[in-house]
Amino acid sequence: MNHKGFTLIELLATLTILAILTVIVVPNVFSSINRSKQSAYENQVETIINGAKNYYADHAELLPNSGSSSTVTVGTLKTNNYIDKEIENPKTGETFKNTSTVKVTNTEENYKYTFQE
Repeated sequence: MNHKGFTLIELLATLTILAILTVIVVPNVFSSINRSKQSAYENQVETIINGAKNYYADHAELLPNSGSSSTVTVGTLKTNNYIDKEIENPKTGETFKNTSTVKVTNTEENYKYTFQE
């Protein structure tokens, strides 16, 4: 008698191997996706901060005095074309809110830019 096909043991062994591979691979894939989203988020924030730097370069009279700070909203940066109007937050998939701000602080040595959602 000549049987063609797989035995139950062969099928169970194959399924076990696939399950083990899934347990190993899936967390790494999700971790990689999260790292790429974080990296994309940091790049978008850097773009917004660069837009704020350009805004203050064009509006130097708005820069804060030593020891104080000033803010500019993302909405202002969008309106004045310093950043793309549809700049997207990779973490949420939504456009950055117009009420988010970039705070510039005048230290003794230089200006420090901080993004605040």
